[in-house]
Amino acid sequence: MCRSLLRWKFPQVENYFLHRDSPVLRDMMPLEIAPNGPETNFHLDGVSSKDFEHLLWLYYNSTVTTYNAPTNTWRSILRLADRWEMDNIKKIALGNILNAADVDHMERIMLCERGDLSRDQATEAYISVCTRDAPLTMDELRSLSTEVILIITSAREQIISLRGNAEQSAVEVVKAGA
Repeated sequence: MCRSLLRWKFPQVENYFLHRDSPVLRDMMPLEIAPNGPETNFHLDGVSSKDFEHLLWLYYNSTVTTYNAPTNTWRSILRLADRWEMDNIKKIALGNILNAADVDHMERIMLCERGDLSRDQATEAYISVCTRDAPLTMDELRSLSTEVILIITSAREQIISLRGNAEQSAVEVVKAGA
């Protein structure tokens, strides 16, 4: 099994931010590292250096309130924020993901299922998936919980039934008018 292992020496500033924002990282590393003491490397198993750079970018962004980054960057930041329980960072990443134009309805539903959104916040996404012509794909089925699959398929069946009744009513109206 191949696992990536990130070894990182934290400068004092990064150490402070990571300590402040993550109870998980706070337990992994001391707040102060003696300047003349031995080098301290921290092993962050399963974290790519690119993902970690994305996270650090938040701290070194020159415009503190404006974060312009591709959606995939926000997804990697959200993964690390989840992993290290960085609630404030998670909110920033989630807000940017939800405002991105390239986030589809299924991703919004999956964010709802993870607990990042309430069902009310994902209502439009549920309606879109339930009313589309295509059924759920195999990949979508694999990524959703049984509960969400039942919600979507039940709603789709009701919509199909209502459409059938509406079509039958239209036929009856046309025949009656003749």
